Amino acid sequence: MTTEYAYGHGISSHKEYPQKGDLRQMMKEYPLPMIPSGMLNPASMVGDEPTNQARAVLNRLNAAFTSNDPKLVEDCFFPSQAYWKDQLALTYHLRTFITAAVIASSLLETRSMRGVTEGLAIDGSAQFVTATQTLQFIDCGIVFRTASPAATCTGKVVLLPVKGRIDDNEAIEWRIWVLSTILENLDLQEEDETLLRLPSKQYDGCGDFETDVFIIGGGNAAITLAARLKALGVESVMAEQNARPGDNWTFRYDCMRFHVPTSYSDLPYMPYAAELRHNHLLARDELASHVRQYVKSFNLNMITSAQIQLTQYNLSTKRWIIKFQGSTGECTAVSKHLVLATGIASQKPNIPSIADSHLYQGLSMHSAQYRNPKQLADHGVKSVLVIGSANTAFDVLEDCHAAGLHTTMVVRSSTHIVPIEYVTDKKVLGLYDINVAAADRLYLTLPACVDSHLTRSMMAMLAAQEPDRYAPLVSIGFPVHDSLHPDAVLMHNLIERSGGHYVDVGGTKLLTEGKASIKSGVEPIAYTPSGLRLSDGSSIDADAIVWCTGYADKNIRDSAVQILGGRSRDEDINGSDGDMIGPAAIATRLDATLGIDAEGEIRGLWKRHLRLDNFWVTGGHTQHHRWHSRTLALQIKAAEEGVLPPAYRDTPHIYPDSSSI
Repeated sequence: MTTEYAYGHGISSHKEYPQKGDLRQMMKEYPLPMIPSGMLNPASMVGDEPTNQARAVLNRLNAAFTSNDPKLVEDCFFPSQAYWKDQLALTYHLRTFITAAVIASSLLETRSMRGVTEGLAIDGSAQFVTATQTLQFIDCGIVFRTASPAATCTGKVVLLPVKGRIDDNEAIEWRIWVLSTILENLDLQEEDETLLRLPSKQYDGCGDFETDVFIIGGGNAAITLAARLKALGVESVMAEQNARPGDNWTFRYDCMRFHVPTSYSDLPYMPYAAELRHNHLLARDELASHVRQYVKSFNLNMITSAQIQLTQYNLSTKRWIIKFQGSTGECTAVSKHLVLATGIASQKPNIPSIADSHLYQGLSMHSAQYRNPKQLADHGVKSVLVIGSANTAFDVLEDCHAAGLHTTMVVRSSTHIVPIEYVTDKKVLGLYDINVAAADRLYLTLPACVDSHLTRSMMAMLAAQEPDRYAPLVSIGFPVHDSLHPDAVLMHNLIERSGGHYVDVGGTKLLTEGKASIKSGVEPIAYTPSGLRLSDGSSIDADAIVWCTGYADKNIRDSAVQILGGRSRDEDINGSDGDMIGPAAIATRLDATLGIDAEGEIRGLWKRHLRLDNFWVTGGHTQHHRWHSRTLALQIKAAEEGVLPPAYRDTPHIYPDSSSI
């Protein structure tokens, strides 16, 4: 029996698709498998033994494929928990299938669609990995070919041991826990970096023009996609609202810096300079400079100072018509594909709506408007309230304190705090300092549930070595979720909440050492002439308030109308022939973005939307920009060459709780 993934093609254009999943609930439903103590002797897994075991499993799987028997395929997978994560290789979509029976049926169906005839082969040597005291596995790269379209695919299998029998004797057998498959390249065009040196087009006084791909945005997500497309021989044009490439960083607050290793943020084809790597956190101006250098070095087509006036889609011709105001006048672009690369949860400041804002006589601003302490001091500010307790809030707290301003942090709810040493540990993101490509292949090829479990286990292992690290912070009333807390899942903060965490680069010491004040467990409920009234009945005074309360544009369905040049979600823009739809109608057809779906996949990014052709959204973190710029570019290239198969959205067999899908 086959069910349409999520809703089906007849879904109402007003209903959110796909439905939002819950990562932490998924982790509870699918805990990490536990290998019984004594079941496996690690000393036996040396030399070629992991590779030999992996080869035996793949031989068994290939034989099962040849038989076309779902039960034989199912028997190759770990019985109590199994995943297949596919990134375009067979589904030409981003999917994660769960349970051996579902995987077996979907594998056989998509394998036939793609024309996989030679089976899966080992790529390199397999490795035996001790992840935790109760979880050991074999990790082995794989490679295979597809005929429809002609392509090379890679991936890996992660194998777990089970007790079996050989010749009536008890023996250890290996089964597939995770199968990961990735489209590596299309035969018709591999990435060619020499194409990046071709000259760009000039769009001075642009007027009307046509292009293959029109990208709204000019930040990291946009430029990495433009470069990937150029390396595949696909023309694109970026429309950037700011006057220069990199100004998306320049206009952030002066002290802004990344809280991850530099290597984690490398862009494809052009890594950061050696002096900016290792024990260095990228600063705002370094980020801006790299974007400018990237655009210049690769001669990418970018129109700056572009303000989108109106975006329409012709349902008959399948062409996008984008009217925008450039620095020299009005322009109209006609494009086969449209990509939104304006950022997710980064454009629409979220300031809680509370009473009596007219009473406050000081400065009140969102962190998006904050630049530096001088901006405040020039207005006579001597005291500051920082509302929030995540990364930006601590940056502003440190900045204002260093300038001699009396600073108070208002902590509204618990915050997941992770020391920078944990993040940069070689077993976590510090792996990027060793080999960026290998780290991407480790972290971005695992199902979200598995990746989150393994990362949490590693963070907890580090935290267990210093369980009282944040005891002083707790003692002053700060509600901490450290890495030992059962609800501490960093990926939840990153892809579901888009915040609520702090990578501690030293800011917490300002609070524990009494250099900055704290008011915790309260919500601002109203302004007063001199500050804020809080939910516990108290009031707090300050000359300025900086709201570090995040952004409200997590879901592109809510922000697309404005990005596309519309005025409201209620307007209905149609051409005279009825084939043209405008911003409001476009927005209602979009997939929801951010958060995860029922399979653990990030919603709406880097893949086709169900109800709208040739429309794409890119964004996420710099790691995503590097990896998924390729994911998106390959789909567009395949579409341009007429070889892009339909996205496989079906799920053979019904999940135990089909209502959640």
